[in-house]
Amino acid sequence: ELQIAGVESARLSTGASIVSGDHYDTVDAEMVDMESFAILRACMTFDVPMIGLRGISDGAKELKKLEDWTQYLHVVDENLATAVDLLEEQVA
Repeated sequence: ELQIAGVESARLSTGASIVSGDHYDTVDAEMVDMESFAILRACMTFDVPMIGLRGISDGAKELKKLEDWTQYLHVVDENLATAVDLLEEQVA
């Protein structure tokens, strides 16, 4: 299992539907997305290891306006930049 030391891991549920609000209660994972599984399948096909870096930009309440999604983007950007820096250090 690949993991970046210093970056918290979480279980990811991935599929073809948008999850928000009360629907989070039906998911047995800490995060959901719609893209990671397709990327993982491609990596598995070509025997390429994968580390998925995901940031949560929406909360547990239902999205009703653009700001419900964008309010945390600056935090997500900062955290992902830190994770990429740590990955670079650990690969070197």
